[in-house]
Amino acid sequence: MLYRVLIVEDEVFMREGLKNLIDWRELGFEIVGEAEDGLSAFEFLKDTQVDVLISDIKIPLLGGLDLIEKVKKEIKNPPEVIIISGYADFEYAKKAIQHGVVNYILKPIEEEELVDTLLKIKSKLKRRELIKEGENLSELEKGFKKTLENSNIKIENGIYVGIIYFKEMSNWLSLFLDEKIENMLSRIKECFEQLGKDGLIYEFSEIEGRYYTFATSEEDIKKAYQLIKNMLEFAKEVVFAFSRKITKLTQFYEAIYEAAYSLNFSLFYNHTGITFYSNNLPNSKEILYSKEYDRRLILAIEEDSRDLHKIIKEMMEDIKKERYQLDFLKTYLSFVVVSISSYFNKIGLNLEDYIEWFSGLKLEFSNVEEIEKVMIKFCEGILNKFKHWKISLSNGIMSELEKYIRENYNKNLTLKSVAQKFYLNPVYLGQLFKKHHGMYFNSYLQKIRIEEAKKLLMTTNMKIYEISQAVGYNDTDYFIQCFTKLCNMTPNQFRKKYRKA
Repeated sequence: MLYRVLIVEDEVFMREGLKNLIDWRELGFEIVGEAEDGLSAFEFLKDTQVDVLISDIKIPLLGGLDLIEKVKKEIKNPPEVIIISGYADFEYAKKAIQHGVVNYILKPIEEEELVDTLLKIKSKLKRRELIKEGENLSELEKGFKKTLENSNIKIENGIYVGIIYFKEMSNWLSLFLDEKIENMLSRIKECFEQLGKDGLIYEFSEIEGRYYTFATSEEDIKKAYQLIKNMLEFAKEVVFAFSRKITKLTQFYEAIYEAAYSLNFSLFYNHTGITFYSNNLPNSKEILYSKEYDRRLILAIEEDSRDLHKIIKEMMEDIKKERYQLDFLKTYLSFVVVSISSYFNKIGLNLEDYIEWFSGLKLEFSNVEEIEKVMIKFCEGILNKFKHWKISLSNGIMSELEKYIRENYNKNLTLKSVAQKFYLNPVYLGQLFKKHHGMYFNSYLQKIRIEEAKKLLMTTNMKIYEISQAVGYNDTDYFIQCFTKLCNMTPNQFRKKYRKA
């Protein structure tokens, strides 16, 4: 699930810059709306559920702080708020904090600060979801007990707890709620009332489009499924997800989780119809991990093969056919990714960014088609990196590296940053340097910097601390120490000796 974001900023270029500053989806967010002024933003928030509001403090019609105050008072589930501003004004910041904003970010917006703030919000939203889940479970249990008593059904004889989900309804409800939808919801309610009177299935609660029910037999559940399909012509894609049979009230929570797992399983594989927890879901321990697809994908990447998409499609078909449990499927995909990454890391290709990207997904896929897209993106990314890496090697990568270091020696260069620039494993790059230059990367960089410092000492009147900064040393004492070690004299001694000469 992606958390929903609204951006409020009157300057178009600032909005576009904010949208493109980070990979929102990778962090678990999606931008669902934009507004140029506070009033438009408020109208949007009245109609659309948003998790995060990012607003400039200076916006037309209704200022940022006034917008927040109005939202907190009048919106039922107000979003978390980030304020952005070009003004480092203490009073503004103080008022923003009083309104409960998560952060007050000054322009120009730093990527790292925005990411840290969003991760903080994500953690807060996750905690809120867990609290809400606990409250929902408590309400479900109350509804279950009450309906059980009113129906004069003895749980000791065995019942199945289930969730009935109308896929079409869920899609419509996320977009709008009008008279037509309300009529459909009313007909669903009437349908459940009729099923209860017929003694087939009993609805005890409804939360966010999921109807929680119970029934006394598999036969009744199958009859109820057919009747719902017949009575509600719009229910073409309805999912019945049920637990195993329970005989005690203490088994209720376990049954709810089994029903929820069955529903997630059905939605993941795009199934409709009836799913019982124990009958249709295979045991993940019985499925052995095979490296067949790892090997085929590695070979396709190495050979720049057109079969890459075909292999991934075949892998997805196998997944659909085996109907893996979701927990096992996540493990399976992690094995494939780690296996491919390990192979290319060993030959010197740095894939840290792709591993971080894949890890950041948390494998929270809503259906099997999303997995296919992710695997294609992952493998194509490695393929492109591998091609670039091979070309770099064949063109004489050391000469490119030397040129890059000579042009950027005064910047904050590290072995890791240079390795990432040239798509290399840092360990492999360190070995290349040692072999080619007879010294390690840091020693080579220091040598270049001291050479440049010598030129400045002989040709300019710059102070020692200015030269230190000009060649990439922020610490003047450390610069003098490095210079003395390499030249057997201090920078001042070098200047006196060679400028006189």
